[in-house]
Amino acid sequence: MKIAVEKLDPAFRDEVAGVPGGENIRKCFACGTCTAGCPVFQVEGAYNPRRIIRMILLGLRTEVLSSREIWLCARCYTCTAGCPQGVDFSNVMMALRDMAVREGLAPADLPERIERIGSAAHEMRRDAINLLLGMAGADEAKVRAGAEKVLAAAAPAPSGRK
Repeated sequence: MKIAVEKLDPAFRDEVAGVPGGENIRKCFACGTCTAGCPVFQVEGAYNPRRIIRMILLGLRTEVLSSREIWLCARCYTCTAGCPQGVDFSNVMMALRDMAVREGLAPADLPERIERIGSAAHEMRRDAINLLLGMAGADEAKVRAGAEKVLAAAAPAPSGRK
């Protein structure tokens, strides 16, 4: 990525540091613990918490707030729990999402829709594990129904809405 110095927003890192959970973002020394433990990174290599923090600290406001990566965080708090500097990256991601919506870079209903996808995916995972373990009441139909629920939550918004 080529960085145009004149497009940097040095106040961006201060704004992020001003939100609950963002207070320690300037303490990040890029050790990579956040990325190494991240379950999303394990399935989506483009999602890299360390890179996102570097972009925030550099002042790449537009690039961060318009990126798809800020929406991939599963909010599992593994990054937060493992950070030796106390950077609460999970809450930083929530703040970035709020900022993206507020600045018109994402649809207002996107956070709620992503939350529905997450809830449906967790239910489907539970049902699949119950099936795997041979639990009473677990069957393939329930897992398939869960997959359908995830897909329905991820369906594009009706036309006229973003």
